[in-house]
Amino acid sequence: MPRVLRLVAACALTVAAVLPSSAAAKVPQGFFGVMVDGPATETPGILEREAPRIRAAGAQTVRFAIDWASAQPYATAAEVPEAERARFTDVDGVPTDLSRSDRIVRLLAAQGLRPLPVILHAPDWAAKFPGSLLTDPRRYASPPSGPEPYARFVAALARRYGPTGSLWSTVPPQRRRPIRTWQVWNEMNLNVFWNEPDFQEGYVPLLRATRAAVRAVDPRALIATGGLTNGSVPAWTALRRIYEAGGRGSFDVVAIHPYTRSAAGVLATVRATRRVTAARGQRTIPIVLTEVAFSSSGGDSPDARRFATWDTTERGQADRLRSTFRLLARQRRALGIGGVSWYTWLSPQARRANWSSYAGLSRLSGDRIVRKPALLTYRTTVRELSR
Repeated sequence: MPRVLRLVAACALTVAAVLPSSAAAKVPQGFFGVMVDGPATETPGILEREAPRIRAAGAQTVRFAIDWASAQPYATAAEVPEAERARFTDVDGVPTDLSRSDRIVRLLAAQGLRPLPVILHAPDWAAKFPGSLLTDPRRYASPPSGPEPYARFVAALARRYGPTGSLWSTVPPQRRRPIRTWQVWNEMNLNVFWNEPDFQEGYVPLLRATRAAVRAVDPRALIATGGLTNGSVPAWTALRRIYEAGGRGSFDVVAIHPYTRSAAGVLATVRATRRVTAARGQRTIPIVLTEVAFSSSGGDSPDARRFATWDTTERGQADRLRSTFRLLARQRRALGIGGVSWYTWLSPQARRANWSSYAGLSRLSGDRIVRKPALLTYRTTVRELSR
């Protein structure tokens, strides 16, 4: 029997035993997911209403962002304005507010959905480029000034949401969905998320410190790289740079965001990524697509000229989703694909907006949520491909 990849069901990273060829396209529980962000997490009441619909669509893993800067905006208790003190608790000496992530994790767990967090954005006190977002465009994308504060924060999240996490003491056992995989930052090979040349020089120490801190809390936890995307530095080149900087052994899962023209292009990115891991002696390390999508602006987005390769109509978006999911399911064992999450569940109302504002399975139109053709296609395709 071929070697079975070690993955974690907690975030769509389980590879099941070898199946007969007739069932080769079937995927294990947890393989399919979605991202929730934008209006789904920022508008009061929407996620409460949408979480049951996410489950009904067949998604099993839900990726969401934990904003470090919002959770720990002050370095010490003395800096917290008196009017804000009630919302913070002391975590390793840092005032911390986890109410937003508490809410999201509870909502997802109540629906039997596995939360997959990506932790990013350094607070001013821990940023390499501190300053106002209005006066310094580097601020939003600033890497941490050093790895330790970030690592301590993610370890605190593991103590809150991991298998023995304090949150679960208030949740019935049948509704507990502990987080076992932690994604370290997002798209570091783009300067809109990591605005420093040679990102790998600072990122590899961050990975290493975070893995050590989280494993001290949960020895079986997995660390995923931030999603490496196809920009001026392609995902596979960015991964090679991580290895060259000494990153081997500092992560357990490779995450990619293969934005491209077609299902074939998505698969080509996976293959190129696998060649890099194989060259470094990691032929079986899981590759997970923590974002994949096609814009449905139909040319409305100003980005359509720059990113025309993945812009289409709403009907075209649905067709590309189906072909991508089917192809990934067929190739998952051969390439060690651990899972795929669609970006995103719900898009804002958009007009002449960034391409990503058209990527959702649903979209806002005034006060209404419009279900796009891609949502029905997601549901039927996941049902077709799941055991």
